[in-house]
Amino acid sequence: MHLVTDVIACMFGAWGAWKACSPRSMVAPPWIGGSAVRRYGVPVLKGAALCALAYAAGCLPAIVQTLRFTGGSVPVGALLMGMAAPAAMFALGYSFGTIMGSRWSLAPATLLPAALCWVSVMLLMPRTPRGDVFPQSWGSPLAVAMPVMNTGIGAEPGLSINPSAVTARWVLVVVVLAASTAACILTAHRWRPGLSWIVAPLAVLLLVPTAAGGLVAMSGPAEWRRSAPFTPVCKSIDGVPLSVCAHPDDDAHLRRYMRYMRSAASWFPKDSVEDSSGLVLLLGNAFTPTTHGQAWNLTGQGMTELQHLGGKKIQVMTDTVTERTGRYSGLENVTETIVKEFVHADCAATALENVYKQGTLDDGASVSAFVLEQLPVRMSETAYESMGGRGSGASGMGSARGPAADLLNDATDEEFHAYVRRNLSEIERCAVTPSDVIDDLGKNH
Repeated sequence: MHLVTDVIACMFGAWGAWKACSPRSMVAPPWIGGSAVRRYGVPVLKGAALCALAYAAGCLPAIVQTLRFTGGSVPVGALLMGMAAPAAMFALGYSFGTIMGSRWSLAPATLLPAALCWVSVMLLMPRTPRGDVFPQSWGSPLAVAMPVMNTGIGAEPGLSINPSAVTARWVLVVVVLAASTAACILTAHRWRPGLSWIVAPLAVLLLVPTAAGGLVAMSGPAEWRRSAPFTPVCKSIDGVPLSVCAHPDDDAHLRRYMRYMRSAASWFPKDSVEDSSGLVLLLGNAFTPTTHGQAWNLTGQGMTELQHLGGKKIQVMTDTVTERTGRYSGLENVTETIVKEFVHADCAATALENVYKQGTLDDGASVSAFVLEQLPVRMSETAYESMGGRGSGASGMGSARGPAADLLNDATDEEFHAYVRRNLSEIERCAVTPSDVIDDLGKNH
């Protein structure tokens, strides 16, 4: 997106300069009278504003769509960071058009932003902090100075663009506008036959923004600022010790995972999970602490509420991948943990280790292992379907074949769901034999 908008803005600037006296030009011609600053500064400023506003208008549908599904606040910081790049690129393009005075100025106006965008991508490959903590402010200051950056509209609840970074970026834009205007003025005053005059305007145009950008990159503010400690919003599933907690700005993921967990809870009869300590899902990187002395990035009240919920806490990846959230990067990772927490089939432990070596189902332990190996996948499939989506369609876990195994593999998710609910206590005790499977599921096939 930045590559296209930046190239267009720079080309528009070059076109606006060498076509300045054409009625098709959307910026004022540079020889409208008045001081040199007015003759060149007004069109540079006007064109930069047009490009910045055009970028904002182009982002508007994505912002509206994001707000519809997340319920978050308008990403003003991210939008301002993005608007800065086409504004600066227009000014550079306008200077090229003024200096070269011909359509050939479109060539550097195309190549320069393309090269800057490519360098940005190479230098600013996503690098998230390593370790078990996540700093309050992070991100390379170089991102503030380069045109392409991951402004991440709606990237993560509790994570926002650092206001200092926004300020530094727009100060840099002002420097580019001033340098571009100065280069145009020098062109007007120094032009003469030959090329000796071109050194001064090009030096101002290229060296001043480069020096300012280098200063920002070396000592500027970090790009991102994380949420301060917060009190999460937590909801629990009735009858099953399953809870979901999210950042206050993350209503969308909270609603989604509550639907997922209601679907997952429906696999267990209420009396089968009464003795479980339960499970609490913490959604997103917002919970990751900022120092090693913290358990979570929560206020005292938030910690109290989390302790009151009890159970095992797992941090689920919904946005930024970290060492904590990466362990639960998909719904199937979560359902695997749910099965381990709520289904206690110690008698099938050995059979589970050999579930991909078993040729046939020959006893209750092998049947229980075969069912438990499929359960997390089936559970995540039905959870996705509960949201109107489609799962991967995966079925048929384990290597065993034969009448009982084939019936389990061929059962639809609904049939498998009903079968597990009917027989969960027997599955936990390895009391279901292959003949029982055939008698139960065979009548439907």
